[in-house]
Amino acid sequence: MKNKGLWIGIIVAAVLLAVFAMGGGEEPNDNQGSGTVDKGDAGNIGEYSLTIDSCRLAEDYDGKPVVIVKYTFKNINDDDPAAFYLTFDDHVYQNGVGLNEAYFLDDSANYNADNQTKEIRKGASIEVEVAYVLNDTSTKIEVEVEELLSFSDKKVTKTFSIA
Repeated sequence: MKNKGLWIGIIVAAVLLAVFAMGGGEEPNDNQGSGTVDKGDAGNIGEYSLTIDSCRLAEDYDGKPVVIVKYTFKNINDDDPAAFYLTFDDHVYQNGVGLNEAYFLDDSANYNADNQTKEIRKGASIEVEVAYVLNDTSTKIEVEVEELLSFSDKKVTKTFSIA
């Protein structure tokens, strides 16, 4: 192969370009703080706006305690409709341990999970509820939400006392 050196140079350049495009070549800026967490319970994540509004206690069908977290999700994307469950990666922690989602709640919980899958167009917003099985009913919970498919580490967070 006559052009073996040329091909190796092109491949190396392409790999370096990809690394820099993903942010691997950026130096951290200490003047911006962590830059990863929005202060408070609301913020823009990618092309979407999210507010962590409130939480309430309920029970699942087995009588286990659950917390229902209410979010307000707004699409500020120019092009595509979006649904909460395909847009965000939501986590709730108690004592640093992640909680599992609850799927079957007692009827008295008045829980409506339908809005998690509804698509909304640009400018529209919707209230979304997600239920999580608690480890106990006295320890605070920490809610973290980030964009589902993103290289950004930006999050919206909120801590609730549930006791």
